Amino acid sequence: MIVRALIAATSIAMFFVVYLLSGWYGPTERLDLAILRMLEIHGTPVLLWAVSVPSLMLCSIVVVLIAVRRNKAMLGVRAFAILAACNVLGQVLKDFVLERDAIATSQGNSFPSGHMIAFASVALALWIVLPHVMRGVYTVVASLLLSVVAFELVHYGWHRPSDVIGSMLLVTAVGAIGGAASASRERHREEEPQPILPPGA
Repeated sequence: MIVRALIAATSIAMFFVVYLLSGWYGPTERLDLAILRMLEIHGTPVLLWAVSVPSLMLCSIVVVLIAVRRNKAMLGVRAFAILAACNVLGQVLKDFVLERDAIATSQGNSFPSGHMIAFASVALALWIVLPHVMRGVYTVVASLLLSVVAFELVHYGWHRPSDVIGSMLLVTAVGAIGGAASASRERHREEEPQPILPPGA
């Protein structure tokens, strides 16, 4: 629990550091934009069109069904809650809390990237509900896929590099908080005194 809390705190701190450096400090803001301009091309992204509200709902259903199939319904609920919290929090922060100029895009503030949050949160939710024996291979595949998504977001000019980094930090923080809360509840249940039954009961 302590490790997860530290991960969450560090991720939250780094999230705001990236936000401030990419939007309010000249040298790092110029570097952020220079990387975008260096990689940016005009074209159609392959993976990014997969992100939509219906696709997120479908992924959520798949996550819950996997957990139910494994007789771990509460694990599915936790994974779904983390997935939903990541996406809702990301949109609230981007649309109502954080402010940044629209140098990179014409849509206004693009920090954090909703597309990156969607992919990363689904990947995390699936990791939570999958059997431990499958997590090693899945982690490698998911990491490669997220790397491609991150590159496409910058390559096609949808987001600055800082937007992508901020999104990953946000998902990491929410995942760590969700994991720490779950671990705390489980430990509390284990520490509860169990009733002593009389012999033969």
